[in-house]
Amino acid sequence: MPGVVLVTAVLLGGVAAAAGADTGPEAAAKANEPETIWQRATLTGSWNGIRTRLEAAGVTLGLQEQSEVWANVSGGLRRGMAYDGQTTASVTLDLDRLLDWPGAKFFANAYQIHGSGPTVNLVGNLQVVSSIEATRDTKLFELWIEQALWNGRLSIRSGQGGVNDEMMSSQYSALFLNSSFGLPGLSTADLPSGGPTYPMATPFARVRFKASDRITFLAGIFNGDPAPLGSGDPQLRDKGGVAFRTNDHVLGAAEIWYSINQGDGATGLPGIYKIGGWVHSGQFADRLYDTNGVSLASPASNGVPAVHSPDFAVYGIVDQMVWRKPGSDNQGIGAFVHIIGAPSEFNFSNLFIAAGLNWTGPFEGGESDVFGIAVSYLGISPATRRFGSDLVNFNGQGAPYLGNETVVEATWQIQVAPWWTVQSDLQIVVNPGAGIPTAGVTAHLRQAVIAGLRMGITF
Repeated sequence: MPGVVLVTAVLLGGVAAAAGADTGPEAAAKANEPETIWQRATLTGSWNGIRTRLEAAGVTLGLQEQSEVWANVSGGLRRGMAYDGQTTASVTLDLDRLLDWPGAKFFANAYQIHGSGPTVNLVGNLQVVSSIEATRDTKLFELWIEQALWNGRLSIRSGQGGVNDEMMSSQYSALFLNSSFGLPGLSTADLPSGGPTYPMATPFARVRFKASDRITFLAGIFNGDPAPLGSGDPQLRDKGGVAFRTNDHVLGAAEIWYSINQGDGATGLPGIYKIGGWVHSGQFADRLYDTNGVSLASPASNGVPAVHSPDFAVYGIVDQMVWRKPGSDNQGIGAFVHIIGAPSEFNFSNLFIAAGLNWTGPFEGGESDVFGIAVSYLGISPATRRFGSDLVNFNGQGAPYLGNETVVEATWQIQVAPWWTVQSDLQIVVNPGAGIPTAGVTAHLRQAVIAGLRMGITF
């Protein structure tokens, strides 16, 4: 409750400050600047100047809707169509302007998740088709406060959030719709409840330090499981996103960034190179052997997996522009590569590789349009595959697990207006589910081809 009271007080203070915000000639000109609906940054504009005055006082409100339609045209579970959507509401408070608190910022957002997505209903894959696809709910996600020090070189943030809001992420991979291009598929497969990522966040604290123009250090600690204990869908156990769990094991992550050719004065092609890793202090069950060293698939097994702790993964990320259109700043081709590895014995996946290309402004008149093609490879660990083979050998039925699930995605995002994007998407899913039996699915699924269309509107 104290946190709610504080946030409410700050919001009320922001509105009061906005009422007395600068309404001089420059602010009035900005608020009354004539513009067509196609030139606005948001669909609803400045609200007759109210939004502009709020932002001048330090209060920024956001509202966005993303809606998708997907059609599975071949393979997977079945042919058919599915719809899913996400409404995001956010508030950002500049506490320097509101409370005379230099370098401080507060942020919160929440999702209203609707529809029934294509992964469970149509494809049956491990790497979720859409980055906004989730169990229907209205969920709080981020809720944090940040303090910047030393002219912004040091930043400390604490509250609730996801591990890939700033870490394990790539600038160029963010274009793609498959969830594996957000938090890597290995991490969601190996971490409890899929890890702290959309749509489930956890309490956290992180520090970012910019040692020089080229080198940045980033480290954070997170609660190790975003969902309360129990069975079934972890997203339902975190109903509303307000579990605020702090008594689980710890997930720690750290990265080093090396940046080149950043800023307005840079003459070369910009790039960021990251090396990082995460460690989870929990206990993880062996994928193959019981406590006596007998295969868990054997009738002679005691059925109790051997336990390992901690779990960990190491990774590298490259974001590099490889060609820039002459005379432009952002138009050109960028490439990304993301590789992450983890131990085989007690992880479902031990290797993940993602790579792709983005082309911004491929055609005249569409300087903000982006075309991209990418691939993600989710490797199934040798221990997991050996367990699948043992099941076949001991039971005399079924089929061995496959070595990977691979997604190839091509996408094209069109900027219809500053507030309106339309994105067409095509995904080919090779080995959906990697041949691993799930509820109602015991046979290997055929390669799936799924097409989608996402529309995003910022209000």
